[in-house]
Amino acid sequence: MTRLISSTLLFMLLLSACGRKDNYRDIDPDKIKPWVPKAEPLSQYGNHSPYRVHGKVYQVNNNPVGFAQTGKASWYGKKFHGRPTSNQEVFDMYKLTAAHKTLPLPSYVEVTNLKNDRQIVVRVNDRGPFVGDRIIDLSYAAAKALDFVNDGIADVHIRVVHSPKDLVENPIKQGLTYLQLGAYSDKNAAYNLAKKTSELLGIETFVTILTTHAGALHRVRIGPISSEQKVNTLLNKITSSGIPDAKVITE
Repeated sequence: MTRLISSTLLFMLLLSACGRKDNYRDIDPDKIKPWVPKAEPLSQYGNHSPYRVHGKVYQVNNNPVGFAQTGKASWYGKKFHGRPTSNQEVFDMYKLTAAHKTLPLPSYVEVTNLKNDRQIVVRVNDRGPFVGDRIIDLSYAAAKALDFVNDGIADVHIRVVHSPKDLVENPIKQGLTYLQLGAYSDKNAAYNLAKKTSELLGIETFVTILTTHAGALHRVRIGPISSEQKVNTLLNKITSSGIPDAKVITE
């Protein structure tokens, strides 16, 4: 009798496990809506840098143009479905999204499964994975599209195809007026200031690179600015926000 009860309990547990697995809606990879990559505004949340997880410090890559990486990909699904991502969007495991430790949010990344050459574009809106040597964590839909749901892990190559527009290196137009907030040999210092200004003031801020005999100089700027009155207003606003070295530049 005891053996019969044990067998019945085991059968019920197996049924329950199968039911949990069936919570994943079967989707046709060819019918998953693709992204049209574009330069979006930098997310207000999720781009703090540096940040620490499990005792390790990570620095957000503020200049990801040309960024590429090869390594292990994992995927995540129903445990996080409907929960907020690092940039406070809602995670939808049926969309082509991803988590990355250092890319600015949001970024668009082309992912190639090196086992079968399947290729998709995902939108990075979350932080992670913080497990082992994995370089990217993909949504269930992305893993389905790349055909590694059952494997759980895949060898992939990723490359950035679009990053937030606040991080684009804008060209300067001659004869116009700009505000320069600072100039740095360290590109990360420049991009951190550009990001800080954009987040604090809601002003699109960009970085231009000047090559000198001493190396590259990364200049953080706002503009062009159309009037002297607007220049003075912006200067006061920037100075009162704790950025003291802003000055007027006319190219």
